[in-house]
Amino acid sequence: MLTLLLLAAAFQDHPNYEAVVAAPDSHQILLEDDKVRVLRVVIPAGETEPVHLHCWPSIMYFEQPQPITYISYQLENGAPVMIESKDAPAMPPALTVSIGPEGLHAIRNRGTEPFVAVRMEFKGEPCSAEDFEEN
Repeated sequence: MLTLLLLAAAFQDHPNYEAVVAAPDSHQILLEDDKVRVLRVVIPAGETEPVHLHCWPSIMYFEQPQPITYISYQLENGAPVMIESKDAPAMPPALTVSIGPEGLHAIRNRGTEPFVAVRMEFKGEPCSAEDFEEN
């Protein structure tokens, strides 16, 4: 019993910020195999998704772009703390961009409609928030 309590406490000290775990309401898996994962990303108007990260490089297709705020975080004493916030206008519809791995962040939809995008991730090694920390 003591071992289980210690394991549970250790796991709580290292939460899983992987997008589909930390922000499941905004990241739906459309397809996944050992090489790729395709996500549908939906953020309702006026909402901010939970803090999460993306371990792998990806291609993102903006199906229904909206003006957003990109909020960056870093871990301090094991907890995410906001370090930067940048407003961005809505991307053009159907724009497709290449994105590298992303550390802890959240997106706030400042628009009047849901933000909708499709993200294809090229799988590699798993990661954690600590992998993105600056030394």
